Amino acid sequence: MCNLLRYKDRVQKDFAKWEFSEVRIDPPKRFVVRPSQPAPVVTMENGLAKITMKEFGFVTPRGRQMMARGETVEKLPTFRSSFQSRRCLVAVHGFYDSLDMGAFRQPWHIHLRGDGLMCFAALWEGDAFTIVSTPANRVVARVIDRMPAILKPDEWRAWLEPDATESDLKAMLRPCDDGEMEAYPVTRQVNRPGYESPDAIEPVIPDQGEFELF
Repeated sequence: MCNLLRYKDRVQKDFAKWEFSEVRIDPPKRFVVRPSQPAPVVTMENGLAKITMKEFGFVTPRGRQMMARGETVEKLPTFRSSFQSRRCLVAVHGFYDSLDMGAFRQPWHIHLRGDGLMCFAALWEGDAFTIVSTPANRVVARVIDRMPAILKPDEWRAWLEPDATESDLKAMLRPCDDGEMEAYPVTRQVNRPGYESPDAIEPVIPDQGEFELF
């Protein structure tokens, strides 16, 4: 679920009122970010924010862990310490998930209406991050049953606040409102390793099946 991400070259512009000690976004945009590849992550240190690139997915004995369930994130040993003291924002403009069609998996691109910046509640450890997930809203549930916890802009700093209480943090882990999102099928090339093209976010008519755009 949410194993592919996208970001465009205006990440820092959406943090106009923030003070940054460091901004490093390289490459400046990506149409498809895969597990183990870097994406822009916002952290806070001594009251100053910074944007750096971290790899998608915690490395564990069971493989890459791209998501931590919001319902249990504070309890599981893999995520508990990071939830307590190493929270971050993953700054992206869209993500992909695939609908099982039997003979193949049809990728869908999911993003905010207007294609604005989405900040996922996330955790970091070393050079890697994992996204905190919630049950899917109505839009995402047409494709998959889980989705990233998308924080509202007035929650971005609150998620990074070192003294935030567990109850305050957990309250932010909820599905995004249905009306704020849209999704549509895209080329199946998205699922192929190494694919990176502007065509990744172009709507397509799938080869088979009944689809309703929403």
